[in-house]
Parts: sequence; structure tokens; C-alpha cells
Amino acid sequence: MTERRRISREAFEAHFFPGSRRIAPGIWIDREGGVHYSVPELLALVDLEDTPENRAEVAALIERRLAEDHPLATVIRHDPADH
Repeated sequence: MTERRRISREAFEAHFFPGSRRIAPGIWIDREGGVHYSVPELLALVDLEDTPENRAEVAALIERRLAEDHPLATVIRHDPADH
């Protein structure tokens, strides 16, 4: 079983999206107007286990939707845990 850790919204924002503002659960806007999605936060929102498989599925879903609605958008995957 994967351990679920909870951090405060403020701590999450300061660590993962400095200078950004949260506009909805799991969605952030940076200073330049770029949209960022927090896959772990989206998983927690719908009470899905945070596993590599679930992360990949949610990321793919976001990318498919963005490609449909905004075909010129560039998607960059970034996992803050990689730092």
C-alpha cells in the first residue's frame, strides 16, 4: 500500500509553484500566464491512489484534452519530486 502524505495548500504552493496562484484544485497559473496541473493533487481530489499508473493515466488524460481544445499548446511534463 502506498503511503499518502498530506501537506498544507500553502506549503504545496510555496514549494512546487513559487509565484503561482491556485485557480482550482490541482490547477495553477504562473506569473507568465502558463497553466500548471498538479497530478498528485488531482488524484487526491477524486480520492484515487497516488501510483505511477494513476499519475500516467491522469497526465495522459490532461494532455489529450489540451490537444483537443488547444492544438497549438505545448505540454511539458515536470515532476517536482525529480529535484
